[in-house]
Amino acid sequence: MNSHDVTLAGYAFFALAGAGLQLLSYRTRIPSLGTVLTRIMRTRSGRVGVVAGWAWLGLHFFAR
Repeated sequence: MNSHDVTLAGYAFFALAGAGLQLLSYRTRIPSLGTVLTRIMRTRSGRVGVVAGWAWLGLHFFAR
């Protein structure tokens, strides 16, 4: 297993953990992803952070 495989496994783990939390939010008091993003996007620094996060994620996925 090389470092590329470990990286992809890490991204898959975080994606599955996020999906699991989203499903868990329907049954418990955990806020859903939409609620969290709505709260973050209320401020200018939150919007800048979300755009920076998307740019970082896109750079790493589409770098090849």
